[in-house]
Amino acid sequence: LYGGVPIVTRSDGDDMSSRVSTSANIVLGLEELNAYYGVEEYERVAIAMGRNETLYHNARSKLIFSCLQTDPMHPYWDVPRYVRNFQRGLEIAWDRYLDGDDDDGGDGSGKKKHIEIEEDEIAKKGTYEEDLARWNDENKKFMDAKKRKKNNSREEL
Repeated sequence: LYGGVPIVTRSDGDDMSSRVSTSANIVLGLEELNAYYGVEEYERVAIAMGRNETLYHNARSKLIFSCLQTDPMHPYWDVPRYVRNFQRGLEIAWDRYLDGDDDDGGDGSGKKKHIEIEEDEIAKKGTYEEDLARWNDENKKFMDAKKRKKNNSREEL
């Protein structure tokens, strides 16, 4: 996807790859590439993409534009935002575990409770270039400190 190649997806399956690529197409505004009704629809969409240059170029342009979008980044490509939300989910799961609250919510279903991350207003706005620059600077300082510590440990030997 990041290379600008649209993906026609069989969206009628329960397998992981089907769910992931279906979701990606939806978030990227390319839901017309999802074949929800089986092989025949999948073939029809793929053939249309191959034969109709306008259809292909429109999908490709939409995909490339999403990759290049900044201030804020497109949600699909916003890795810092994803990491923050994923980290928050892990913290919630850990807190539930420590609290002994990792059961089915008392409904007897045996199913684990889902974790839903609700972003605050700042996070909902997405990641901007200035955020990336600040995080890059912070990461560089962290890595430099780590190198110094490693070098000091070697000198002590």
